[in-house]
Amino acid sequence: MGRPLWQIDEELRRLKAEKRAARPRSFKPGMRLRSFKPEAKGQRDPRQVDPAFMAWLHVDTDCIACLIEGRPAQPGPIEAAHQKLAIAAKGWREGGLGPRVHDHRCAPLCAWHHRHAANSCDTGGQRKFWDRLGLGDRVADFCRDLHAAYTTDEPAMPIIRAYAASSSNREG
Repeated sequence: MGRPLWQIDEELRRLKAEKRAARPRSFKPGMRLRSFKPEAKGQRDPRQVDPAFMAWLHVDTDCIACLIEGRPAQPGPIEAAHQKLAIAAKGWREGGLGPRVHDHRCAPLCAWHHRHAANSCDTGGQRKFWDRLGLGDRVADFCRDLHAAYTTDEPAMPIIRAYAASSSNREG
């Protein structure tokens, strides 16, 4: 007859504890591991976060969709709509359903046009939304120009009005 099961079980627990203790630790217990930051060519680029730009985008801006289509009954506050479109000509890759894309790929939209309407940017599909407004792939230029205005400390409203006017001219 061999050893009793309780002795085998006790020895297994001891061996597992020794193995765990022998493992090298590059972080302290309870600390979260850093997310993977790819650097090689062809890998997904990590999200670029810019809280100052996001704050600037919410101050003294109007919803571009409200300027083009008219203001709804309850537009809501201005929100930053992260654009996950894939526009190859502009170097934009698909954002997918995962985390948000770079903060510099944002457009100012009211809550109604961003999330609440049946045909809003996030609900009805971003491609359809921007095509309906007459901007289409130019939304990439719009976001780029807004971010450029932020970096040069210029106001956003002239850019928003210019794109809204050019969109209205294309439809008419």
